[in-house]
Amino acid sequence: MNLDEATCIFGAGVLINHHQALAGEIEAVRTGGEDIDPVHDARVASRRLRATLPLFNPCLPAKKGKTWLKRIRKVTRALGEARDTDVQLEWLGKIYINLPEPRYKPGVHRLVLRLRQKRDRLQPPLTRAMEKLVESAILDAMGAHLEPLAARALDTYVYTPVLYKHSFQAISGRLETFLSYNDIVYQPEKVTELHQMRIAAKWLRYTMETFAPLYADQLKPHLLAVKAAQERLGDIHDCDVWLSFLPQFLEEERQRTQEYYGHERPFHRMVAGIQYLCQERKNDRDELYEKFVGEWKEWMARDLWMSLRRTIQVPFLQPGSIYPPLATGPNPQSPA
Repeated sequence: MNLDEATCIFGAGVLINHHQALAGEIEAVRTGGEDIDPVHDARVASRRLRATLPLFNPCLPAKKGKTWLKRIRKVTRALGEARDTDVQLEWLGKIYINLPEPRYKPGVHRLVLRLRQKRDRLQPPLTRAMEKLVESAILDAMGAHLEPLAARALDTYVYTPVLYKHSFQAISGRLETFLSYNDIVYQPEKVTELHQMRIAAKWLRYTMETFAPLYADQLKPHLLAVKAAQERLGDIHDCDVWLSFLPQFLEEERQRTQEYYGHERPFHRMVAGIQYLCQERKNDRDELYEKFVGEWKEWMARDLWMSLRRTIQVPFLQPGSIYPPLATGPNPQSPA
């Protein structure tokens, strides 16, 4: 749809926040280190940029939006594998110190070793990805375009009917995709589809957060639910990844042992620990899934998603109900 100037100013303010969040983590990610938070924070910022750039593409310089999005997508991918490995190592660290039997330690210790080796291998390409991002000057170009546009919010009333209509259409589209997985909620074996539902929840959340300032605190309960759904489905997906990965890991270690020693006897010490992890992840998944289904039923009983539709529809259908109210005098956002 065609976006007015005020909507572009609003969008620039959102985009520049995500832009600055990503730019602020580049050096820490590039150099690596023991602190895993910069990779996480940079990944989240890049995801938010990816979710928000298409919403305000008409406000960007011609053909630049697609170029920027393509580069940010590459950064997200590079950050993703490193972050996933960091999370796996973090979980294993907590598990290791609380193992109920000593016989589980050799297998878990070997798994930690292999994942640390993997994380070390991932750092050089991650460093290169950050350096290429800087060399491309895309963030500089984005900042040069967005900063002066966002600054105009100080003397521009941005809460126009066009902005509310854009918000309504964007959130409605994401919500429809999210709710299309309703039947999947009750099918725990649908691993791929539950993962896709998590992704749909993530994009819905980011879109809602983009436009949340338009509705005061009216989106808060819906955002809490979407965030909970995303996190619960994310935890379920983590378990599914482990349950797929651990048997493969065990087979790879068996082959390594056979090739190195000429027999498999040292390998047998690792089996109990990996089998223990498999059972732990299965138990965790069952518990997480049961909780998610219970939460979903509660949200449906509260008519939460239809309530979200109504909330974003009211300002669109009834301009007099827009929050903040339409200006009748001097711009309320202007300095006195």
